[in-house]
Amino acid sequence: MNTKYTKTHAKIIDCGIRLLFSEAFDKVSIKNICEAASISRPTFYLHFRSKEHLVAEYYSAAYFFSEKMKQWIISMENPWTAIIRMQILYIRYTCNTDHVVLIGKYLSYQLTEDSLNNLTDLHGSFEDTLIDLIREAQKTRIILNSSDAHYLSKAIFMLHTGNLFHWCAKGGRFDRYTDFFWTLEAILSVRDSCRGLWKMEENYILPPLTP
Repeated sequence: MNTKYTKTHAKIIDCGIRLLFSEAFDKVSIKNICEAASISRPTFYLHFRSKEHLVAEYYSAAYFFSEKMKQWIISMENPWTAIIRMQILYIRYTCNTDHVVLIGKYLSYQLTEDSLNNLTDLHGSFEDTLIDLIREAQKTRIILNSSDAHYLSKAIFMLHTGNLFHWCAKGGRFDRYTDFFWTLEAILSVRDSCRGLWKMEENYILPPLTP
């Protein structure tokens, strides 16, 4: 991995998001982001195709799912609890009523042809970890749906996207947790004794999202 490239990439996201959090999306230019990150315009385009692309990376699971967060998740004894906490983590990260418009930009970008073809690339380690946990939960008969874990993980990401669209359409006035987890339990055919466990985890204090 090119460390310099990775550090520059993260710096552009951090500087760009700070600007986009403080100003309306249309008022922030590529030039503004370049100045904030102390980079040239060609350098910006080496990393991102557009402001929308930058926002999409910020809201992708790959951006906040650090190695520290991954180890904290997989340290859970029960794979279903780990799966629940992964979903709560993602919901909390994308559930800020102050940034509904910005999250809407992320969703719009997700619908473009290019990003749909590379959707799994945006989730990286998050999806790999989820697949492993689904397999473990299938082996222990917590998840009774025997479909391939890859397809089940994709179904979960699609569920998140639909859930987030509904949340944005409602201007943030929508219970994402209840809607998401009831549907998730149905899709995965979760064992009866494990249903509703997400209610006990909903208010769990997660570790900081920083790497």
